[in-house]
Amino acid sequence: MNNEEKILELLTQMQQEQRQIRQEQQEMREEQRQIRQEQQEMRQEQQEMRQEQLRMRDDITRINLRLELDVEKRFDAVNEGIDAILEKLTPKSRVDALEADVTMLKTALRVLTQDVDQLKKAQ
Repeated sequence: MNNEEKILELLTQMQQEQRQIRQEQQEMREEQRQIRQEQQEMRQEQQEMRQEQLRMRDDITRINLRLELDVEKRFDAVNEGIDAILEKLTPKSRVDALEADVTMLKTALRVLTQDVDQLKKAQ
């Protein structure tokens, strides 16, 4: 093999290596393009997720407000009902006084019944 053939072979080999390098570069560019595309899609998904998160926060805030208002209204209604019941209830002091009166009246009735029985026996 002479020098020209060696040079030709080296040039051919270099051309093949260059083609392979170009092919690899092209593949890498394609991979980079795909990666960029995936990154863009991920950014879009992130943006959509952020927007959804904001909507969910707004929904939660509205739900909390509704619950607070609803619970407050119900507590107010319960408190009004309790107040109405308390107004209708007889005070404990009055109940105690009535119990004392009833006890006294029972005792008086018992004494009067005994007196009547004794008067009937005496006749």
